[in-house]
Amino acid sequence: MKVDPCKDHYRLEVCNMISANRTTTPHRCGLTLVELLVVIAIIGVLIALLLPAVQAAREAARSTQCKNNMRQIGLAVHMYANTFNGFFPDTAHDVDEKWSWINTLAPFHENVDVLRICPKDTKGEERLAIRSTSYVVNGYVSINDRPDSRRNIWQLQSTTRTMIVFEGANARIVEVLNEHVHSYAWFTSRNIRDEQVWTTVKGEIQPDQHQTCANYLFADGHVETIASQTIQGWCDVGYNFALPDPDPAPSGY
Repeated sequence: MKVDPCKDHYRLEVCNMISANRTTTPHRCGLTLVELLVVIAIIGVLIALLLPAVQAAREAARSTQCKNNMRQIGLAVHMYANTFNGFFPDTAHDVDEKWSWINTLAPFHENVDVLRICPKDTKGEERLAIRSTSYVVNGYVSINDRPDSRRNIWQLQSTTRTMIVFEGANARIVEVLNEHVHSYAWFTSRNIRDEQVWTTVKGEIQPDQHQTCANYLFADGHVETIASQTIQGWCDVGYNFALPDPDPAPSGY
């Protein structure tokens, strides 16, 4: 069979071109700038989506730890009261200016130093250093000579509605004496008239310690998480939530 020399020449040229291309064109194994920017953008979007969830999980863990601290404190308070004929622990004013009320619970809980500080307290390490606490006791159950005070748990008619421990304001001066609140001075007629109840309350407790809420220990030992907005609503309408045996909370808050 006769071979066409033109075709053979064409095939040879094609083979030479392919061979030259293989030897002169390197294999691309990296990313272009555009591809790199796309990958970075995708990672940024994923981080933006995941970060709030991670932060929320951390916040929930801190709130849970705080709530557990308060439950353990509540158990110790009950053991103290059972030992001392129903009386709540004394404050630094009654015993020693260097001795916080929570220190009196040490014989009833071996880990008081672990429980005394809320993980969200911005001055927690400073308070721990002087053996103070993040948690402040209600003045109505810790101060004797005040109207409506109940120094003895057996005097309470409704332990399920009586708050005994709050989360103290982070801005409080770090000293042992700042281990209780003057709750009997929150809802004074002057504060109500001048609409200063909410401001006064925030000066002593931290209603938004856990983003938009805080934990509250009740006399029966249970802990409730209450929204800051609810506490503010109660302040605005004059509902004294700190009173022993308070009336039921108004609806709508």
